[in-house]
Amino acid sequence: MKNRIYYMVLALMTVFAASCSKTDEPYINVPQDKYEVEAVYTELNIPVECNMNSTASIRYDGTETDWILLLPSLLDGNGVYSLWINENPDDEASRSATLVITAGSAVREVKIVQKLLTSVSISPAFIATTTPSGTYQVQVVSNGEWSLQQDADTEGWLTAEPVSGNGDATVNLTFEAFENDSEMHTGTVKFLTATHEVELTVQHGYAQEIGGTVWAKANVGEPGYFVSSPDDPGMLYQYDSKVAWANAYPATTAPAPAGMPLGNSTGPEQWSDENNPCPAGWRVPTKDELDALAGTKATGVKIGWVEPETSGFEIPGAVLGLSRDEGRTATAADMKGGIFLPCSGNRHWSTGVYQNPQNATMTTATSLMSGSEQCRYLMYCSSDNASDNNAVRLPSDNWGWERLRGAWPVRCVKDERVSYGPVDLPVPGYDEGQSY
Repeated sequence: MKNRIYYMVLALMTVFAASCSKTDEPYINVPQDKYEVEAVYTELNIPVECNMNSTASIRYDGTETDWILLLPSLLDGNGVYSLWINENPDDEASRSATLVITAGSAVREVKIVQKLLTSVSISPAFIATTTPSGTYQVQVVSNGEWSLQQDADTEGWLTAEPVSGNGDATVNLTFEAFENDSEMHTGTVKFLTATHEVELTVQHGYAQEIGGTVWAKANVGEPGYFVSSPDDPGMLYQYDSKVAWANAYPATTAPAPAGMPLGNSTGPEQWSDENNPCPAGWRVPTKDELDALAGTKATGVKIGWVEPETSGFEIPGAVLGLSRDEGRTATAADMKGGIFLPCSGNRHWSTGVYQNPQNATMTTATSLMSGSEQCRYLMYCSSDNASDNNAVRLPSDNWGWERLRGAWPVRCVKDERVSYGPVDLPVPGYDEGQSY
């Protein structure tokens, strides 16, 4: 009997010992063996289940080290290892490291892969459409995944395809026609990656065809951009220059801006392409194009003067491209096929002082010689009274000219040499989407 009890106790002790040995065997559990994180600064928390104390360290792949801060490096049983991962500044390669967790004889490795810094750029960064409707192309350059996001202001008149991609791509922006020629819209499309964002500004409905020439409905503001409304006089430009000078409207006088060059100067016969202040696809009009738009006193002046009280525009100005009587009846809500040129004034060529805020003005890209001095053709008027020589000055009447360093507003015409495709056919020798 005693022997039987002895063997039973011995067997139970053997089983218990085996059970204790199995329970005391170290183990380390983690949710996953690999984590991929973006190139931005990241806080990564990795929970650990362990039946004893564990230690952790970082083993870096490659020569770059110390881009992960590990806290804590020791856990008493279950817990969390936190990794503070610095931004990856490399836009050409990802980087990796390994979190090594040790508990007794157990070792668990967790791979950490940080993606490269995903960049994105677009061309062009601004589009002012030159057609009532159609599709324009934007070139996307990226080293990774990107997506686009349209703001609410583009709803109803702009669609984009595709809306995401990986690497370089062409995005087609399709513009819808408006119900009348007074409707104009500005919106933005954002191109996004995990680490970068670029913005495309789009303006649609800013083009009006008059007599076979497409004219902009608003003046140029900063170089390469139209102002948002025809009521805005925009910035002022010297001949053959894309440097914008402040427009002091409606001040009666304002001193010259700092750094503005003054005095007589010379320049090319036509405004050069490299100094074009208009948006891509647009250029400064020639003397002949302005003659055709505004007319002359010999052929009939096509200028209708309007005031805010009756027109709905915020400031006085002239409606161009229509007969005088029809132009006088145009309003901000119904332009009747013409364009509104707001009062703007100009800066004097020798003093830079702002003057003539009562005048609606427009420069041309054409110069002339007046004696020994080079000047440029322009138009300005303070009424539509063609019998008053001081009220309307037009290029072909030989009154509309001034020295090159006077600063005047710019109104653009479509540059037929430029194609965004697939709306327009490209012209051999010119790159699509660029201005020349």
